[in-house]
Amino acid sequence: MTELRTIEIKQEILAENSREADAFRAARRAEGTYMIDIMGSPGAGKTTLLLALIEKLRSEGGAEIGVIEADLASDVDALKIKEAGVAAVELNTKNVCHVEMGMVEQAYAAFAGKKFDYVFLENIGNLVCPAEFDTGCHCRIMLLSVPEGYDKVYKYPPMFAVVDALVVTKFDYLPLNPDFDRQALREGARALNPKLEIFEVSARTGEGMAELASWLRARRQEELKQA
Repeated sequence: MTELRTIEIKQEILAENSREADAFRAARRAEGTYMIDIMGSPGAGKTTLLLALIEKLRSEGGAEIGVIEADLASDVDALKIKEAGVAAVELNTKNVCHVEMGMVEQAYAAFAGKKFDYVFLENIGNLVCPAEFDTGCHCRIMLLSVPEGYDKVYKYPPMFAVVDALVVTKFDYLPLNPDFDRQALREGARALNPKLEIFEVSARTGEGMAELASWLRARRQEELKQA
């Protein structure tokens, strides 16, 4: 009986979160802001990729960009973003392992009306809980680094199933990890998510970053047509 009640409560929470997310997403679309949720395990390279991607979007399109940095208990990554001259808001979840819409709304409000072309949410470093909660973003991207190994696709299938793109980071490490089976990763990921876009990138060398930035620009343009 206890188990059934827990499931019902969880469904109610997720349903309400989804309703709030839909409203938030529509409001951002109307103002021309494209929201991207960046997810991945600790050490996947989320902040490093963000900085490289922001530089690419700015250099080729002059985009206005903001970042919401979600962390359990620190502002380390938010400070890195701010030091790069990017508007950033720290979202401290106080040890909660996922981000909910109420948190996103409060963080976005802290930008105090500033207008952006793109806002990135760097989600909690976790491959489980973030997959369940809609954060009001128009696009969800999962990062998987080469040092982590390709077999994460078998261990954490829900994350691969819900995202729009898989970004394989730290691709310059591939020669150091001969066990990283690119084909097995692609086949496993596409079995879970046939429409999944897959990018292989290195923020350090720049490999694949132009393609990822171009894909995001096209996604934003398509999304704003619905406004």
